[in-house]
Amino acid sequence: MGKLVVGFFFILLFSAFSMATNQLKLVGNTVATLIDEKDQPARLIDLVTAGFDKLEIEVTATTQAWSGSGLRSGKFIGYIDHYSLNSQKTNYIYSLPYAKISLHIASIDDSASAINRLDQLAENRIGIERRFANTDILRVERRVKWSRADNFYENMLQISEQRVNFILADKIMLEEMNKLLIADGEKPLSLSPSSIIDVDVSVGLRSDGANAQKLLDDFNQRITALKVNGKDQEIYYPASTASSKLDPAVYNNILRKW
Repeated sequence: MGKLVVGFFFILLFSAFSMATNQLKLVGNTVATLIDEKDQPARLIDLVTAGFDKLEIEVTATTQAWSGSGLRSGKFIGYIDHYSLNSQKTNYIYSLPYAKISLHIASIDDSASAINRLDQLAENRIGIERRFANTDILRVERRVKWSRADNFYENMLQISEQRVNFILADKIMLEEMNKLLIADGEKPLSLSPSSIIDVDVSVGLRSDGANAQKLLDDFNQRITALKVNGKDQEIYYPASTASSKLDPAVYNNILRKW
């Protein structure tokens, strides 16, 4: 019976990557504008797809619980959203960082513009998404009090309802939120002049997956080439003159309360 279970697992793992069909099945936790359904903006998926340019990529956007289950069962060969705030898993190998998330402090008033260190907000309650707060590094941060939110929308809701005076969030997403505020005739959020924390994002592949190291070596080379010609920025960074990648319909409730 044990041999049958092991055999079934390796069948699943092989199905996650088949050299014959050049298909690669990956997973990531759903985050608005970064990892989302096919009809929604998904900048990390787009960048990973460009990095694995010679392969057919299938990235499933789902919850952390489902992604973990799929990785353990062999349904997926790897995940695209390993944060440098977390330790690397022993049974995975990792790409070089292919994207960076710069976390800035934001406030409704101008207070954030004077913040350049986290300890300046000692004893303050700061809104933060769980994807950052629950990481190995920030989980033990004691200089501030975290007010955890399930996602960016919930984090914005906290500050719009004045449950917190500050939030720590992805600068790009804050800028996309400011586009919605400005379009609605509202004052944009104030941001800290520099990042408080920088998070590197890498791809993690199961070390026992077929050709895992070769896949990552090729991915690293392709990402390096994209960085040299600036194509990575075109994919990852929204144009400042473009409409917000955040859905106005989703944030309408927050805009009404602003």
